[in-house]
Amino acid sequence: MALEKVNKALEEIGGILKIEKLSNEDITAMIDIESNRDNDIIPVINEGLKECFRKDHSIVLFKNSHFRIPSSPTLFLVTEDGKILGHDIFSKEEKEKYENDEKAYFLSDDFVLFKEDIGNKDFKPKKQYFILPPVEFPELNHLDIVSEVISSSPSTESDIYLKRKYGIPEDPKIATIIVSFSLKDKTENQ
Repeated sequence: MALEKVNKALEEIGGILKIEKLSNEDITAMIDIESNRDNDIIPVINEGLKECFRKDHSIVLFKNSHFRIPSSPTLFLVTEDGKILGHDIFSKEEKEKYENDEKAYFLSDDFVLFKEDIGNKDFKPKKQYFILPPVEFPELNHLDIVSEVISSSPSTESDIYLKRKYGIPEDPKIATIIVSFSLKDKTENQ
């Protein structure tokens, strides 16, 4: 019953192509995939998925460009001491802001980097990481049956795994989001 209410609320959101409840097999596969990203040249740490998988339920949404833009960055480049070197951007306003910032430059159309002061005699390069953070997902906040609603983007490899499993084309215009939540009443018919 509770999951049906969640699905109904999600179906009302524009830009969602398909909704699937993640199985334990999916979660285990994604944990394995994401843990292997720690050995990349610039490691990818998916803090968002770690947080998502701590909730009672996780759902995968496949979305297109008609879905709303994220309210905050979904990918950061950070140093080992936590300094943000860059992040993804989504809005025209953000892009214009950084185009006029002399300390920022674009790695791609939707990712901005911030220049470090490497001329400083004390500058020492630090290890860098890509971080995929948890992101708010306010579209379910009106439901009185759920709590702790968050979302996250999977890494490219997990995205491919999910698209193949659920019959979604490997089209870069179709994005994957994991939405997770806990139930307020644990005895609610699921």
